[in-house]
Amino acid sequence: MDKHTHHKPDNPHAADDERVAAIARELGLDDREIAARKAFLELDEDDVALLRQVHVLVDGDGDVFTDTFYQHVLAIPELRELVRDDATAQRLRRSQHDYFRSLTAGDYGADYIRNRLRVGVVHQRIGLEPKWYIGGYRKYLAGMLELLSRRIVGDPQRLSRAYGAVLKMVCFDMGLALDTYAHANQRSVLQYQNYLEQVIDGMPAGLAVVGADGRVRSMNRAMSQMLGVADDAIAAHPPLAQLLPCPLLERRAAEALASGAAQDGVPVAFDSPAGGVRWFEFNIRRTRQAGEHLLLLIGQDVTYQAEARLRLQESEEFFRLTFTQAAVGIALLSPDGRFLRVNRKLSHIVGFSEAELLQCRFDDITWPEDLAEDRAQVARLVAGELRDFQRETRYVRKDGQAVWVALSCSTMREAAGGLRLIAAVEDISRRKQAEEALLRLANHDALTGLPNRTLLQDRLEHAIVQAQRNGAARDRAAEVGVMFIDLDRFKHINDSLGHDAGDRLIIEIARRLGRSLRESDTVARQGGDEFVVVLPELAGPEDAARVAQKVLDHLFQPLTLSGQEVFPTGSIGIAMYPRDGADSGSLLKAADSAMYRAKASGGNHFHFYAAAMGTHAHRHLRLETGLQRGLLREEFVLHYQPQVDIASGRIVGLEALLRWQPRGGDMVAPSDFIPLAEETGLIVPIGEWVLATALRQQARLESMGLAPLRMGVNMSARQFREDDVAGMVARLLRESGCSPSCLTLEITESVLMENPAQAAETMARLAQMGVRLSIDDFGTGYSSLANLRRLPIHSLKIDRSFVADIGAGVERGGEAGEAGAGGAIVQAVIALAGTMKLDVIAEGVESAAQQAFLGEHGCRQMQGYWFSRPLPAPQLERLLQAHGAGAQP
Repeated sequence: MDKHTHHKPDNPHAADDERVAAIARELGLDDREIAARKAFLELDEDDVALLRQVHVLVDGDGDVFTDTFYQHVLAIPELRELVRDDATAQRLRRSQHDYFRSLTAGDYGADYIRNRLRVGVVHQRIGLEPKWYIGGYRKYLAGMLELLSRRIVGDPQRLSRAYGAVLKMVCFDMGLALDTYAHANQRSVLQYQNYLEQVIDGMPAGLAVVGADGRVRSMNRAMSQMLGVADDAIAAHPPLAQLLPCPLLERRAAEALASGAAQDGVPVAFDSPAGGVRWFEFNIRRTRQAGEHLLLLIGQDVTYQAEARLRLQESEEFFRLTFTQAAVGIALLSPDGRFLRVNRKLSHIVGFSEAELLQCRFDDITWPEDLAEDRAQVARLVAGELRDFQRETRYVRKDGQAVWVALSCSTMREAAGGLRLIAAVEDISRRKQAEEALLRLANHDALTGLPNRTLLQDRLEHAIVQAQRNGAARDRAAEVGVMFIDLDRFKHINDSLGHDAGDRLIIEIARRLGRSLRESDTVARQGGDEFVVVLPELAGPEDAARVAQKVLDHLFQPLTLSGQEVFPTGSIGIAMYPRDGADSGSLLKAADSAMYRAKASGGNHFHFYAAAMGTHAHRHLRLETGLQRGLLREEFVLHYQPQVDIASGRIVGLEALLRWQPRGGDMVAPSDFIPLAEETGLIVPIGEWVLATALRQQARLESMGLAPLRMGVNMSARQFREDDVAGMVARLLRESGCSPSCLTLEITESVLMENPAQAAETMARLAQMGVRLSIDDFGTGYSSLANLRRLPIHSLKIDRSFVADIGAGVERGGEAGEAGAGGAIVQAVIALAGTMKLDVIAEGVESAAQQAFLGEHGCRQMQGYWFSRPLPAPQLERLLQAHGAGAQP
């Protein structure tokens, strides 16, 4: 019962007296029973007389006796906790004093018996356990014996009879108190049990107790009514599966019994004896009683809820079909304009899928020029100023086009009281199309809906004229900013994800640009992936810089295209009127030049136009464009430099070297275009072409009957980082028909340093295929020797910069074989390779002195101009045919 509503009786002793009387009846403590107990203890009238004599003897020492006893009691922590305060202690001491006096008073009638029973009831209620009775009575008897021994001196027989009478009376009291305590405790348990049974039986939910054997032990009234089971059937402990034949319930009950895990919300369909199917829902709990696991099944009849859900589902299905098949677009919106539900027709009108629309607000599909009015009308509707409104407005389709619609909007209240907006949207674009078609075709970009070049020129010229007028009126020059924006790496999006993804990117960029600018600004699509922004009425270049940074920030937000997340960036060139040009043509040209400078800086930057800028950035971009074009036009060629045995001069291998021969132009040095190819990522397709071409040449040489030579191919760090490099190499080997053992892949030390774990894994796969691996330009990096020992490397190539220093002593007048500083490094590399059992190839050998030095110090192979320049394939074939592979030329 709640502590705030619990009612305490006016006389607590009256309640105890009622319990005492009931316990006395239940124990059968009538005069006959009392007499029997006394007789068994041999407690007779002589003993009563002796007790009265003892009472007179010890009555004067009662206080001392009580104090000694009570000090002993309070020394026990468990008993001391029952004494809450000093007042309680004093009250209990007085009660104990009175009790000790009553033990020997000689009056043992009905009142005495009731008082003994009341003490047992009180002790049970306060939690004084029976074990303390025995100790207390022992203390009393010990004290009494000591006291009587001092009072009865010289008469042992009298002392024995007096102490025996006290002992009999104590045993009589102890029996009454213990019997009362135990019976009161049993009555409390029975009362709680009866209370719980009444609560369980009165529960609105059904409860069944099931044994580990699957049989029902008991169930409450609600459960028996749910199942239509009679009491006598329950008494037979039927199997649960017989009463509720449900495999799911049996399985979940078995899981609960085995694991102890609660099983909630178990649905059961039940064929009711009264007819019809009833739906029950059960929660299952495991409990333990008398060392046995039991299951508690708490169930409730949810038939009404299930039928209500079914009716609701039918109603919703009818609404859904009506909603979906409507000939006009329908949407349910929240007060802040979020789409909560849309039909197929609205999705068709705006071109977004239903899922995409549910991630938007009406603002997102409203044409910017109409947004303010639409917002105002919706705000009045939400505020209750309007019951509904109708107007013609424009929405933005997914493809960026505007669609005219007739919009009808009203409010509704949900059952929970929430406000919702209902919008009916009819496509009236055909009616509007005729009057707008010519103007749109003439002035706007078809993909994005942005102004095209024609309208851009008009807007820019208008801004210049306006700046001139305002400058004259304010007696200071008004400025106009022109931003030329080019998306970075747009071609890669088209190539990898397709042109549709590229178009979606362009549309999204157009939207982001529009959201980044003022209403007075103009953003136009120049063509391809280029945009131009006109910024009228600027105070100075600082304003343009702020806008440019804002645009870059808005562009660099994640965007998902064809399941791939991309982060668009752009390069922005800025020109200012009148500083950088007095007309639209010169301003656009200046902004375009500045854009190239921004792109040359790595992209995702903006630069202002400067008259002196240009040549390097233009050349850089022309080179990048040329590389892309060269790959498509197959302008790349391979030259092959022989690798020879130093001792015999025999050709033992080849290195494939990339050259670029643009159509109608001069040969481009590798140092001019390979770093750019690395930067732009073009080195990946170019590198794959190099490997495929070199392997085809290797196969051709073998088909000519020449002895096999090992073909060395350089692999860039960018290419080596690509996914499944080993798979690509295996594929090209299969396509060419070449053996893996004829291929040597040359990688630089930087590959090992960037990601040692990944490099080791890739190299291991290549080595397992039989491909040989060589460290190119060894000594120019800072790779760990420990890493080198763990990698499957077959050879080291000494960089030409170290070889070039060999023989410097001879040229300075020293003895043959002397070397410069590079020579010492060469000797160290050769020694290191010998220790690691690796081959060594020296690059850039251009003199007999260098060859002699290398041979003397144990280098076995070399390549360089001293033997042969890199040769085109036809010249290489003639060289090998004339001298034979492995022969000295």
